[in-house]
Amino acid sequence: MYCTACGTALLADARFCTRCGRPRDTQAVTTVDDGKPRERVIDVILDFSGSKNPARPGTSIAESDAPAHPEATRWGDVVPANRTNYRPDGIGLANPRIVTASDRYTPPVSKRATAGQTITVMVVLFALLAWAGNLSATRNGATRDGQAGSASPQPPATAVPAPVSNEAKAEAVALLGSAIYKVEEGNLALAIEQARQAQEKWPAYADAANFLADITPKATATAAAMQAKATAVAAAPGGSAAGLLSERDAIARVLPSVVHIATNSSVGTGYVVRDNLIATNAHVVSTNPTAEIRTQDGKTLIGQVVARDAKQDIALIKVSASRLPVVTLANSKSLRPGDTLMAVGYALDLRGGPSITRGVYSTHRTMQGVTYVQTDAPLNPGNSGGPLVSLKGEVVGMNTMGLKNDFGTDVRGLYFAVAIEAIQAIVTTIPK
Repeated sequence: MYCTACGTALLADARFCTRCGRPRDTQAVTTVDDGKPRERVIDVILDFSGSKNPARPGTSIAESDAPAHPEATRWGDVVPANRTNYRPDGIGLANPRIVTASDRYTPPVSKRATAGQTITVMVVLFALLAWAGNLSATRNGATRDGQAGSASPQPPATAVPAPVSNEAKAEAVALLGSAIYKVEEGNLALAIEQARQAQEKWPAYADAANFLADITPKATATAAAMQAKATAVAAAPGGSAAGLLSERDAIARVLPSVVHIATNSSVGTGYVVRDNLIATNAHVVSTNPTAEIRTQDGKTLIGQVVARDAKQDIALIKVSASRLPVVTLANSKSLRPGDTLMAVGYALDLRGGPSITRGVYSTHRTMQGVTYVQTDAPLNPGNSGGPLVSLKGEVVGMNTMGLKNDFGTDVRGLYFAVAIEAIQAIVTTIPK
């Protein structure tokens, strides 16, 4: 143990620090808690009564022959017999006495069960549970130790359907309403699917069951009739399945009639609609009276603009050459949504032959009094005036434009060709 005032090691039997004179009983005692009960005894032997007995450790300042210590200012302050610079700072007892304090205590010990104790407790619990289970089974008439119980066997429990939440019921009602709407649209297959989903969400939904019982035979009959009609149309001469070509053969039938058109202001595409007549867009030739024509075999011809319809964006150019390959014009109204269409033209005026893009027919759309064939076959500058070709190798429209948004960016998948009927109407007005 060391003095807390000066750090000097304290002797085992010393009552005062040998260096600074501080009483031992005022020192901080370092304790070690080893978890065992112990008896702490504090012995304080002080003599502050002013006795001059040399056996006493302290002498009163008032009766001492030594000069008064400069720091001893209060009554009862003492200095050790062998020191003159000590002040116990106000500690004084009227009479010397021995103070003994005995404190017995038991430090807290953490209550942690060992692994063995835990296992023992678990085994006991399982044994109790097993005993309780056997007792219950015996009371209910179940067999125990190979002996049949006296009670009669219990009847099997009847399965109780799980309750259906209000949310599931609401979803089922919504699905059935959508199914009814699909019937009005003619989509019976989707109507049946949604009704089945409604029945899965709410098995006790009587309306869904009645709907399925009523609509399923009708859907089956309708599907059979549609299949029979499609088979008959495909088998008939000139039917929709007759005359369809591969994409390569369809393009090969039209490509010789496609020409490159150039004027002082622009370039574009055209195709031969009659022996000496070429069709293109009006905005390709603009106000120019003539245009340069380059055919697929490399010939360059000068053509005369003989017809121009700015509203429908159609122009006709007459050339002096003859025996030019002519395209076959078809009825664009025979197209069905999903039919394959291909656009042919000199996109971006790239060197070499024309470019070919592929898409499908969507619908006929009338804008500002002009009827267009809508497709998703991509069109680019230079495609203008070129043919829109079906899988029969026939021209159903003249590629004209795409749409742009408010920022000037092309809208993808929305491209338009003037319906071929408008070109045919103008061609018939030009004398041969």
